[in-house]
Order: sequence, then C-alpha cells, then structure tokens
Amino acid sequence: MSSENPTGARQWPGYRSKPSHDPGQSLVFPGPVPAELRALGQEVRAADWPVRLAFRASRMALLDALCRWQTLRALAYVHALAAGTADARLLEDLRVVPGAETAADPALSEVPGRLERYALALPPDLVDAVVREAGGLLADNRFTASVLAAGLSADSRPADTDEAVSRAVVLTSYWYETPEQRGALALAWSANLFVRSWLWWSASFTYGDPAGGIGITADPRPARPAAAALPAWAVALLERASG
Repeated sequence: MSSENPTGARQWPGYRSKPSHDPGQSLVFPGPVPAELRALGQEVRAADWPVRLAFRASRMALLDALCRWQTLRALAYVHALAAGTADARLLEDLRVVPGAETAADPALSEVPGRLERYALALPPDLVDAVVREAGGLLADNRFTASVLAAGLSADSRPADTDEAVSRAVVLTSYWYETPEQRGALALAWSANLFVRSWLWWSASFTYGDPAGGIGITADPRPARPAAAALPAWAVALLERASG
C-alpha cells in the first residue's frame, strides 16, 4: 500500500497518514512491519546508559553523545519502518549499541553520521511527532524525570535489577542536576517511545483505526520546543520537523 502523506515523489509503503484536527499536522498509521525489521525492535532501543554518576565535563560530553546517537539510531530505524526495508549497512549500524566503549571506538565514529542521514531523510511529519513529544516532556516537569529514567533504563535491557536501578538513578540525577542535558535526554526518550508505539500499533491495528482516529501521534500534540531548549546537534532535526 502506498503512503498518502505529502512527502514529495517518494512513496513510504510502511505507513499512511491523514490530516489531523490539529491544523497543519497529520495522523500516522503504521502498516505491516517485515519480520527482519520487527526483530530489531527491542535491540534498537537499547543504549548503555551510565550506571555511575559523575558531573565532570568529559562525562557530560559522553552523555550528550549517547543521547545524539540513540536519537538518530531510533529515527533511522523509523526510516526503515516507513520505507518497509533497510539495506545491509543500515541494519549493521542499527545493531551498534551506543555506550562508552562504542563512542570511543574510532572504527565506529562514522556510524552516527550515517544514521543522521537516514533520520533527516524522514518525512517531516514523523520527525515533527518525535520533536514535539520531546517538547511536551520538557514543558511538563512534574513527573518527567521518573518517566524518562524508567523508560530509557527499561529500554536498555539491563542485565539485572541493580543495573536497572543504577541507570534510572543516574538518569534522574542528570535530569535534575544538569538542565542543559534535558533536551538531549528528552529527544532520546521520545524517539524510543515513537519506535515502541509504531511497533505496538502495527502488531495490533495494521492500517486500522480502532482508537477513534488518533493513530500513534497525539491530537492536539505538544508545541514544538524552541531551539534553545534542545542540544546543538538537534537543530537539523528541528528544521526537518518544520518542513
């Protein structure tokens, strides 16, 4: 089935969209996901988030790098879902788990750049949904830290309970103690959430509309965050989201 979304000449067989009640926005309805891509659904949301707290500059730079890598990784996976396919190089890059070791490996230094090209080639409505969800998280701070920390920690598939708790505590602490990292953390969380929602919907309601037309995007959705609330590496995503 071809996509109905206005994204130029290219067709996106992995989903369809229709205008929402929110002016200028669209509702996203995923289609069937090929078995090879669905098998990556858990793995692609996992990052080796830190388990020890440290506020030195090198650790903050690493956290920012991990957030960028994971955000682009999840969005590149969405690109594959929307296209209904992925080439061998992309599949290989998606299997690289962001972490301190991979970030320091010179042989893997070009992976985030390749993932970014896929992320920025996504239809604007998909990038916009992720950016706006991150904006909603940034705008409502009542339970943000616990929701974000629990989500990213669970997605990381920790080896044991102690590791899960350590990651959640560290991510919660970074949210509260380093406000400049919140935009990066929110984007990583939002991108993972979008992947999870896409896979859940496609497994249950392929191209269907049982939830009254909401698809996997909120309607009305949160406002797009200001560029100042996001990390420098997210400027291109914000531009893509605005079409």
